[in-house]
Amino acid sequence: MRILIIGAGQVGNFLATNLSTEHDIIMIENSRERAEKIQESHDVLVIQGEGDDPPVLREAHIEKADVLLAVSGDDRVNIMSSCLGCSFGVPKIILRIRDTNYLEYHSILKNSKVDVVNPGKIISEKITSLVSSPFAWKTETFAAGKINMFKLKIDAETPIRGKKLSELGPAKAWIFVAISRNGKIAIPTGETRLESGDYVFALGIPDIMDRLKELFAVEDETIKTAIIVGGGKLGRKVAGSLVEKGLSVKLIESDSERARLVAEELPKILVFKGDATDRETLQEAGVKSCDNFIALTGDDENNVLSSLLAKSLGAKRTTVLYTKPDYIDVIERIGVDRAISVRLAIANEILSLLHIGGVAHVALVEEGRAEVLEFDISGDTKILGTPLKNAHFPNGAIVGIVVRDSEVIIPRGDFTPQQNDKLIIFALPEAIKKVEKMLGK
Repeated sequence: MRILIIGAGQVGNFLATNLSTEHDIIMIENSRERAEKIQESHDVLVIQGEGDDPPVLREAHIEKADVLLAVSGDDRVNIMSSCLGCSFGVPKIILRIRDTNYLEYHSILKNSKVDVVNPGKIISEKITSLVSSPFAWKTETFAAGKINMFKLKIDAETPIRGKKLSELGPAKAWIFVAISRNGKIAIPTGETRLESGDYVFALGIPDIMDRLKELFAVEDETIKTAIIVGGGKLGRKVAGSLVEKGLSVKLIESDSERARLVAEELPKILVFKGDATDRETLQEAGVKSCDNFIALTGDDENNVLSSLLAKSLGAKRTTVLYTKPDYIDVIERIGVDRAISVRLAIANEILSLLHIGGVAHVALVEEGRAEVLEFDISGDTKILGTPLKNAHFPNGAIVGIVVRDSEVIIPRGDFTPQQNDKLIIFALPEAIKKVEKMLGK
């Protein structure tokens, strides 16, 4: 497949890395320095120029592209390149728009070829989901909401610490599909023993939360309050969403003018003008009694530092937004409760919209150290009618759950896929291409 990517920033770079092993990637980037750097480090063709410039698009042979991913940091460039992509007949276009005011461009956005990705909406939904699942480090949804994935931490006090997975009993509506230990992810077996500091990934129906709470000895919590740091578009969107869910929300913003605008736009939210890395500011905002402290500025260091300070002052749980991929391991070790990667959230949404190789949904895990793949079994799928024990699934991959009509199945070796089944598969990087080949047509 020939994929044209507009913009070689963090999202474009990440997508190019993920897709270039199997597809022909052409990138357009206006920064000469960034274009040269991408060209040196990736097996892609990079053209230095503006993504909304027709001659540059012709140089990239846009008319031959199967997919156009307009993911630059400039909404106007993305919209214009998508318009031109439509005029050149590109079959599939995914358009990234950050400013919701641009969503009023109905003529292009309602085109059947164009899927629109709004980072603020995606991240807001993830934060709201985490607030609804207080003890989960991360959440993800599959099979149109029928299946949830939770990332959970094993602490010294967790009742199942020290136990083998086989000792937890047969999986019926949920299954642990992976364990992250010291930054390395592995597919567990029944003999795998859970250790303090491990993170486990559980797949199952939404109702599994009660069973997981029991295993982790977590009591039901009533989430009432939240403090948000950052009065930008994302901070305001998240604040509004949490107020709609009935939470009492306060917001801290360092810029006086922006703080005033937030107060005017969101009258139900108490706004504090100040620095969230300042102890007095946090104490004035009532961090001691805060159920959720959520740092959403554009500064990774500020987000982490303010969250650590908030935690030390009594905040029950902290969530940080981060952009630098190397931060995930550091964040987990220093005590921040949850972390949301901007580029990973956007990349997951874009990859799920591509539907490449029969994959209906893709979720990249831990900055791409693993993937969760959702496959639809069709009449042409190679393993149709073959028991899983005879399908020779590669090491590093596990079929976690199957959705058959309204039934959720934890498959065993004798399970035989049928047409229209949805297979939810957790796979490490070395196994992904093998899985895709097995489930191809």
